[in-house]
Amino acid sequence: MATTDSSACGNQGLSLRRRGLILGAAARAPLPLGSLLAALPAFAHHGWPGFDTAQLVYIAGTVSSNGVWGNPHSLFDVVIDGNLPAHTPELAIPKELQDPEDSVRVKAARAYKGPHNELEIIIAPPAWSGRWGLGRALKIGERFQAVGYINRSDDSLFRPVVFWYGSDAVPVNQVLGNTLPVRAPLPR
Repeated sequence: MATTDSSACGNQGLSLRRRGLILGAAARAPLPLGSLLAALPAFAHHGWPGFDTAQLVYIAGTVSSNGVWGNPHSLFDVVIDGNLPAHTPELAIPKELQDPEDSVRVKAARAYKGPHNELEIIIAPPAWSGRWGLGRALKIGERFQAVGYINRSDDSLFRPVVFWYGSDAVPVNQVLGNTLPVRAPLPR
């Protein structure tokens, strides 16, 4: 999954599959292609509308690619553990998400039950992730846990609202501001 082509979009580092999805959408859009290509990096990743924000999902596994670390977002792959707990285990919640409206939802996220044993992860760029607790690229073989959303059109793409890395499960916020992008109902 981590095949990338950094030169095709400047230094944006979009995966070939992501670029294909974006350019396919651009070809069907009524706007002139030139105006869409100029906005490609912003169109590609910013915002949560492309993700199923009605359901928070917990994943855990091992980083399996060097990924692409940069702007507008960093991308890397994670092989998902074969035996996930039913819900998010006890993990430290970043201070930005400690409001009960958010922390209860993060702790109640259901384990990933999708069809893929590997997911492509999209996180904030290094400058933001660095402010929130991740000051370096993740390493192949490193432990990764996260709560977030699956992409609506590509169910192998995952975007966390919070993740934990390493054997110490260091928490890293991924939400601008102090609340989840959508406060979906709690799972039953």
